[in-house]
Amino acid sequence: MSVSLSSELSSPPSLTQEPTLYSDYGPDEEPQTQNRAQAKPKTKSASKKSTFLKYPTDIQRLTRRGLCTYGINTGPVPDDTDWAKLTVPMLKEQLAMREMPDDGKKSVLVERLENLSTYKPEVVAIRDAPDDKPFGPIFKNTSSNGEKRFFVDTADKSHVGSVKKAMKEDMFVIKQSNDFDGGVSMSIRGTGPDTYEVTIGAKTSCTCSSIMFRPRSNCKHIIYVLTHVFRAPAELLPQRTLFSEEIERLFERAPKVRFTAAEASQDPSMSDGIAKSKDDKSCPVCFKDIGEAETVCCTKCGNHAHSSCFDVYTHQQTGWALTCAVCQAGWSNLVV
Repeated sequence: MSVSLSSELSSPPSLTQEPTLYSDYGPDEEPQTQNRAQAKPKTKSASKKSTFLKYPTDIQRLTRRGLCTYGINTGPVPDDTDWAKLTVPMLKEQLAMREMPDDGKKSVLVERLENLSTYKPEVVAIRDAPDDKPFGPIFKNTSSNGEKRFFVDTADKSHVGSVKKAMKEDMFVIKQSNDFDGGVSMSIRGTGPDTYEVTIGAKTSCTCSSIMFRPRSNCKHIIYVLTHVFRAPAELLPQRTLFSEEIERLFERAPKVRFTAAEASQDPSMSDGIAKSKDDKSCPVCFKDIGEAETVCCTKCGNHAHSSCFDVYTHQQTGWALTCAVCQAGWSNLVV
């Protein structure tokens, strides 16, 4: 790798030039020409500064718990510890080591740790696929084809928070397209003005800022698409890596809600102008059940969309010819 230096640094130094610290030394080397007298000596307190919490000396720190190994004085304490002796930061640290919620007052944290034996990870209900379409076996770290991934458990604290948001918040799929590598990309908008690009493929991705701070699990936008559009099983929602066989099954099992213009032209019912039943149908914008909510209906294919969702869809189509989200035909509303 070549490094371009400024003319000031690359020119030969004069005899009177002060010795520079930016010489040919690497980032971990110390130049011999440095004026050591100018360097400020480290104070005793600074050199011994530690970021570790100082636990009571009578409380043992474990070096192993389950499959995890810890350094000296960095691991968890025994489960039968007198938790009241610990400070709030210590209690939160111990809860984090056990993948448990760390919110609440000290009394709540102590009670949570005292009831470790009966603790059950929080489970968030998701929208499953119909029972007549079982997904099949899910392999954790290695697929049947030898593909590898880091498997994230559904009880992961960060993931649980994202699932809650994905199941609670309203989101709207504005556009959908197939990628060249076999994945699917979607433009998705939440209740705010921003639109994000979500990709479901061998590697899940999203253009939101939240995903940058989630090296292991997915953001709420990806989870929303996986659970509402593809009806993915709970075990796949946190996975940043999807096996090829899982992607294939996801795409095969997903309820068909949107069609390309070519697909619609091959189905006579997509151009008969007859209003279709809303029973067990999903809105083509939010992909949730239509239910009893107010809807609009396409005059060509006769399919419905939530009125409120279609308003968002229409706003995002400003500047383009408005089309039906289901059949892609020019839009006009059928009064039913």
